Amino acid sequence: MIIAIDGTCGSGKSTLAKELAKTLNFGFFSAGDLYRALTVKVLNLGIGENDDVKLHHLIESTKIVYTFDGKQNSMIVDGINVTDKLHLEEVDAFVTKIAVKPFIREFVRKLQRDTAVYNENIVMEGRDIGSVIFPDADLKVFVDCEIETRAKRRMKDFEKLGENVSLDTVIAELKDRDYKDMHREISPLIMCENSLLIDTSLSTIQECLDIILKTLLERKLIDNEFLNARGIILSSIND
Repeated sequence: MIIAIDGTCGSGKSTLAKELAKTLNFGFFSAGDLYRALTVKVLNLGIGENDDVKLHHLIESTKIVYTFDGKQNSMIVDGINVTDKLHLEEVDAFVTKIAVKPFIREFVRKLQRDTAVYNENIVMEGRDIGSVIFPDADLKVFVDCEIETRAKRRMKDFEKLGENVSLDTVIAELKDRDYKDMHREISPLIMCENSLLIDTSLSTIQECLDIILKTLLERKLIDNEFLNARGIILSSIND
């Protein structure tokens, strides 16, 4: 089964996707980790961020397998497990430099699609998962939240970092990010016609999970036996 989760920045889609995958015991897959895996190889080979010729050759000879074994994810690059290297400081500092390149982004899109070859059950989140990566996903979810609520959540992140940012500034930044995501030339953020809309403005993560689980039941993608086997209880939806 493939569950595609898209949504606006700061809406809580990543948290919801991770919790859904954990609840269902499905694999959670992030495009960000695929970019990081590629970055690990780039750094190991000492390829510069502006050496597009070598980067093109690199992706032509690179095999990345992203899997979930029921307990944890593994990232295998050319037969080598690099999972523990994905969040090294040098990877953090370099990944954005190559992730902006169109040919790298297209390569990673292919890797995202390949997860369906190596994994039976997938939860993947992003901004073009249902529209581009998995247009035939079994369930498409679009997560949104009113912008002031998103901004207040983002401000808490800034506060933890000791940064003082005004609410108006954060709202303006989110509006700008939304506009760019929805109007970019390649793979703009859209809500697919058959997507399940989840508004996290007033709902808890558990309430949002229950809505998704009920929808899976209604569409006969899972059954009560599936829920019982995993000890899943719909806490806020009892009909």
